[in-house]
Formats: sequence, structure tokens, C-alpha cells
Amino acid sequence: MGRLLLDTSRVSYEVSVNPVPKLDQNGQQKFDRESKNPMWTVHLYALSENAGEVINVTVVSPTVPPVTVRQPVVPVDLEALPWVNDRDGKVRSGVAFRASDLRPIETADR
Repeated sequence: MGRLLLDTSRVSYEVSVNPVPKLDQNGQQKFDRESKNPMWTVHLYALSENAGEVINVTVVSPTVPPVTVRQPVVPVDLEALPWVNDRDGKVRSGVAFRASDLRPIETADR
């Protein structure tokens, strides 16, 4: 399946939880298969004109993304990754989010 890139032009994003390493089931940090760089999870508050929600975004970067709580950001190349998991007869599904970078937006109070 091709990439499902999201239009971020009508949504504002703010960091709601500082970046943390994305961990596997053994508690070890995950690494991207292609770049071999570590993966980080950043919780973003996404606010549009009619709704708001927190999304977990994976960012692949050699270092922790330099963003902090309450900092406005623009997710670069934000994509949605639908997934389905069938384990022990229980089907779970959802959408994961991934961005190539988080670009901080400078504000007057920063």
C-alpha cells in the first residue's frame, strides 16, 4: 500500500508529552529498518476547527527530537499507517502516525 500522507495545513499541533524512545515488547528501543536510526514517540495535541485529540507520532531521528511540552510544531511528512492485529482470535485495529521530523514553530513567548 502507498503512503497515506496527511494534509496538516488546517490543523495546529502542540507537544503534549516530551519525546521518549519507542520501545519493543522487550523494552528495547526500536530502530528504523532502512535508516537504522532510533525511533522516538512524541504525543501531539492536534487541534482543528471542530475537534482536538492527542495522537502518538513516531519520529525516526539519530537524536531525540528537540521539542518540549507545549511547543507548537509542524509534523513533516505526517502519514497515517492503518494496522490490523489478529491474536488469539481477537482482532484489533487502529492507525499509527509517523513523521520524518517535527519542525518547531517559534512563538513570541519562546
